[in-house]
Amino acid sequence: MARNACILICLLIIALDITAGILGIEAEKAENKAMHLGAGLVECRNTSSQAYKLGFAALVLLSLAHVIGTLLGGFVCLWRKGNPNKASVIKYLAVAFLIISWYVF
Repeated sequence: MARNACILICLLIIALDITAGILGIEAEKAENKAMHLGAGLVECRNTSSQAYKLGFAALVLLSLAHVIGTLLGGFVCLWRKGNPNKASVIKYLAVAFLIISWYVF
């Protein structure tokens, strides 16, 4: 049962990432469709509120995916079975990458 839950959580994170990527592409398209205003040498562009909304939605989805992945990755040590003083190499790597991801973030 736990293995199926892990697969579902991974699929959820992948779906969040893909949806955020699509929203980001749509936000870029909406920004490129914004009206250009040219006045001499200076060229301005009106901002698109639709682009901001799509970009913010992509930001929220990516943040949610990052938080879910980081929190569940951190709980790997709590879910382990057996001797608590002896952790496998995979669990050490999971904790190391968790720390690195927060350091980079």
